[in-house]
Amino acid sequence: MKEITSPNPAYQQYLEQAFQELADAVQELLAPTYPTTPLPRPREFKIGRYVWPYVPEPGDVRWWTVYKGQHYYSLKNPWWGKPDAPVAALLEECKYQPARILRVAEQIRAAAEWCRKRAAGRRRHAEEILRQQRQAVEKIQTDLALNALQ
Repeated sequence: MKEITSPNPAYQQYLEQAFQELADAVQELLAPTYPTTPLPRPREFKIGRYVWPYVPEPGDVRWWTVYKGQHYYSLKNPWWGKPDAPVAALLEECKYQPARILRVAEQIRAAAEWCRKRAAGRRRHAEEILRQQRQAVEKIQTDLALNALQ
């Protein structure tokens, strides 16, 4: 079988779309909640030879950063299409083979799905806090009303 050595623009677009899904999911994960809820502990995802998110030390999570060695790329910046960017490097790493590209895209989408699930969990946590606070407010109001009647 002949090895493919030139990029198919559709493959590049496919990986770019997957990275955009991850960026959108990170945005959802980092959205503020009321009341404030903690961010989840990060889970490291291998994306080919890249890793997301970047955790330089415990407690310091760079949710927007994809990295490999000393090369860091922000999901906020449009690095798509640049020759040294992850998409181009991942395509070369995959030797432009569709099955390998699909596997990398699935790794990216798994990270995005993880973010979406954690974002939903943060929203549920905030809703539960508000529910418990409502119960406490109702109890205080009831106690005050009973004390006023005495």
